[in-house]
Order: sequence, then structure tokens, then C-alpha cells
Amino acid sequence: MTEDLTDWVFSRYGNEQYHPGLDRINRALDSFKNTFSETKIITIAGTNGKGETTLRLSHLLQNESHCVWTSPHIERITERFRSEEGEISEEVLRLLMEKCHNEVMSSAYQLTYYEFLFYVFISWAKERRPKYLLLEVGLGGRLDAVNALDADLVLLPSISRDHQEYLGNRYDLILKEKLGVLREGGTLISFLDLKYLRERAGEYCGRVGAHFRDLALESLLPSFQFSARNQFLAYAAYSFLKEQVIKKNWKPLESALSGRGEILHLGAKWHLFGSHNVDGMRKLIQFLQSDIYNFKIPFDAIIIAFSKRDKADLTLMLKMIKASGLGKIKVTTFTHPKAAPREWIESLARLEGLDFVEDIESFIQGKDSGHILVAGSYYFLGHLKSRLCGRQPSAHSR
Repeated sequence: MTEDLTDWVFSRYGNEQYHPGLDRINRALDSFKNTFSETKIITIAGTNGKGETTLRLSHLLQNESHCVWTSPHIERITERFRSEEGEISEEVLRLLMEKCHNEVMSSAYQLTYYEFLFYVFISWAKERRPKYLLLEVGLGGRLDAVNALDADLVLLPSISRDHQEYLGNRYDLILKEKLGVLREGGTLISFLDLKYLRERAGEYCGRVGAHFRDLALESLLPSFQFSARNQFLAYAAYSFLKEQVIKKNWKPLESALSGRGEILHLGAKWHLFGSHNVDGMRKLIQFLQSDIYNFKIPFDAIIIAFSKRDKADLTLMLKMIKASGLGKIKVTTFTHPKAAPREWIESLARLEGLDFVEDIESFIQGKDSGHILVAGSYYFLGHLKSRLCGRQPSAHSR
């Protein structure tokens, strides 16, 4: 049996953990950088909305040659590697990973899990020589591996508190880390809520000699219409790249992306919404309670699980979903290097008077009708989706 690609990387580079710094990846990519002198590099930073903005822009560029890097993956590691032709095949990626691993070993590069996969992506993009390179920041910005390449255009969909142990607990400090991907002569297009952050972003652009476009001055979309805002940001970026004027009759697409409003019709209707931090959970609740979402709450059930983060954040998110009136909540856990510890979740569920599901299989069984909301960690959504669709998660994710 062929080894799962996620397990293949895990066995050679360990868990995907945050190791800030550009020295390792700069050394590995030193000979690659001139390859993209004719390529427009678009870097997507921010707290929430990076992934959807990136994928929506990729859709708009479907008739242009481009390569897309996203992180993390929800179901398959191949999701991180896309082009105008779609997701990379597992066969092509396996051969590329083996080739790149040999290069890493022979050159003694000291790369992390995330950095190795980004090295593989850049090697793939080098072969394709795309017109556009779309790079979603993994965490932060200034010290993320994607910042090894100079961005021509930076997209910033949101700023909120997340990964405070690395990025700080003040919005201005978080913004500064995100804007670390901006270069002199580049352009920033942002869609931020808070006026003072928009002012800070403008001031930062002035200091580094970058251009600034503030979409909050061009659109009245409320913050809880997060998908529409991400799509508008992608559309504004596309219009900028193609030197076109934004159309006043622009409307967002109704189609949903994987784990971002996706509905699976498998007996019951499973509504999947990644909402991995406090701000994401707050906006999701506001969205589902509004008249915009075409479904009358409450759901027949809610199943939720979280990635590991501050206990205070986990507690707050559970309190928010409990008070939302969206439906009866069941909390569970899943086995993954980034999952919140089981003992934490069991304890918090007891404190909040919520049902704890021991085994997700027992929850899935018998769900032949009704509407079920699946929320929390994107890793959990991928885990549950694999179970629902009859696929097994990779060994180190179970």
C-alpha cells in the first residue's frame, strides 16, 4: 500500500509546528528567486479570510497561468498546490516531493514541515513559470516562509486576535506583523473594519513607499458577510491586476468552497463552517442569525471541535455558541497534532453544561435527516468530512 502523502512528510519533517524565521527558507530558495522576475506575486495575509480570498482570486484567474499556495489543507495535502488546471495530482506531487527531499538532504537544508512543502511548491511553480503566483500566509506574515519572495500585491481581508503568543495581543502589533510582507513599490488592498487600523495601514504604506487601497471606503458590506467581503477583495485584486474598473453591479457567487459554507447532502444536510478563533466564531454566529443565510435556525444539531489555543478563547467560543440559539450543541475532539487536548474540551463541556461526544462515529450514525452545523477547527472539518465521505484520515491525524 502506498504511503499517504501527509504521513510521508510527517515521517521525515515531523509535525506542522510554527517555527518563525526566514533564514532556513531563504537559503533553500536562494537560487530560485530570479525565476519569478516576470511573475506577479500576490501575497494574502490577515487573520481570517485568507484562504477564501486566495481561492476566489484563483477562480477569477482561471484563464491565466498561475500557481496557488494555500495552508493548511482540509482533506488532502494536494489542496496546497493548485494552478489554472486545478489541484495537483497525487502522483505528480509524490514524485516532486521525493525529488525535493533528495535536494534538501544533499544540500543539508534544515527545513520544517511547512517550509519543506513550500519548497516543493516553489519547485513546482519554477517548472510551470506562471504569470501569477498566489501565496497565502500560513501564520503572521513578516516571518512566514512566503515572505522569502517579494510581493507585488498584498491582500489583507481582516485583522483580529489570534496566535497571540507569536503576534502580540494588540491589533496594531498584529497588523504590523501582517504588513511585514509589503515591499517598496508594492500595493496593499485591504478590507479592514476598524478605522484606526485602516489609518495605521495607510501610514505604514507611506513609510515603506507602497500604494494603499482601502476597500472599506468602497463597499458597505457588513463584517459578518465575511464570504462576500472575501470575494469582493479577490475581485478588487483581479481588477487591479487586469487594470480594470470595479463594476458597480458586482455580486458575490453563491457557490461555497470546501469547509466555508459548504453543504454535504448525505442523508442529513451537513453545513460546514470553519470558525477556528473568537472573531471567526462571532462573525459566523452573526451571519447565521441574519437574513442572509438561507436557512431558518435552529439547526437540528451542532457538532463542534477546536484546534489547540488559549483556554480562555476556547471557553469564550463555547459560551458564544451556547448563547447563540443556533441549536443543541455537542462538543467533541479529534486526534491531530494541532487538536485541543481532550481533557481540556471534556472539562469545558462539563463547565458549560454541554454534551460531549466520545466518538464522532457514534454521532454520525443515524443522522439520516435534518440539518447539522459543523463548526470549529478546519482540521476537524476535514476529519469529519473524510468520515462522512467514507475516507480515512492519514495515520498521524487519527
